[in-house]
Amino acid sequence: MTAFQLKGKYEYKGKNKGYERTYRIYDDEGRLLWSCDVYGQCISAPTAFEHAVDKDESFLMRAKGKILNFTYFLEDSRGSRFATISRKGVGFRWKVLDADNREIARFVDPASNTEAFYRTLLSALPDGYAVISAKQLVARISGEKLSEKIPSGPRNKLGRFVEKFLPPSGLTIRLEPDQLVKIDLKILVAGMILLEVHDITGVNRNA
Repeated sequence: MTAFQLKGKYEYKGKNKGYERTYRIYDDEGRLLWSCDVYGQCISAPTAFEHAVDKDESFLMRAKGKILNFTYFLEDSRGSRFATISRKGVGFRWKVLDADNREIARFVDPASNTEAFYRTLLSALPDGYAVISAKQLVARISGEKLSEKIPSGPRNKLGRFVEKFLPPSGLTIRLEPDQLVKIDLKILVAGMILLEVHDITGVNRNA
C-alpha cells in the first residue's frame, strides 16, 4: 500500500498578507514531493503546488470566488485546467470533475448522512475520509503521527519538549492496494489540502 503524508508548518517570514500555513507532502520513504503556501483557506490567493523534482508535475489550485467559495479549479504547469473540486451536499464531501466536467471521484465522510449532519452541527471531526471513484474505494485519508522518516526541521527547546509529549500529526492518504480506478495523485494532494484547511482547521477555527 502506497502512502503520502501532509505536514503543515507556520513559516510566516517573508509571506504576504493572509498567509496561513506552509504544507509539504512526503511519500512513505520521507521524500518531499510537493510544497505549497495556503492563503485564506485557499481563497484569497491561488495555491501553487511546487514539485520538488519535476517542474512539469507542479500545478495550481485556484478558487472560483472570493467569498464563501467551495469550488476550486486545478491547472497544470501549462495553465490548462485538468480538474475541478467542489463541495457536495451536507457534511464533509467534495466531488471531483475532470476537464470535461464529468464526475470522476468524491472525497467523503464514511459516516451516514444523519451522523455527518449532526457532527457538522457539533463542530466535530470524522475519524477518517474515503476517496470513492466509480463506486470503488480508491484511498483512505486519516490523521496519523508523522513518520520518523519525515524531517522535523529546526526546533527550539520548547518545540522539542512539546513534541516529546504531543507528537506532530498530519493527514495521511493511503492508496488501496487493489484499486482498479487510477486517479491523478495531484487531485488527491489538492483534496487533502482542502480537507485540512476547510474541514479540519476550518471546524477548529469556528468551534
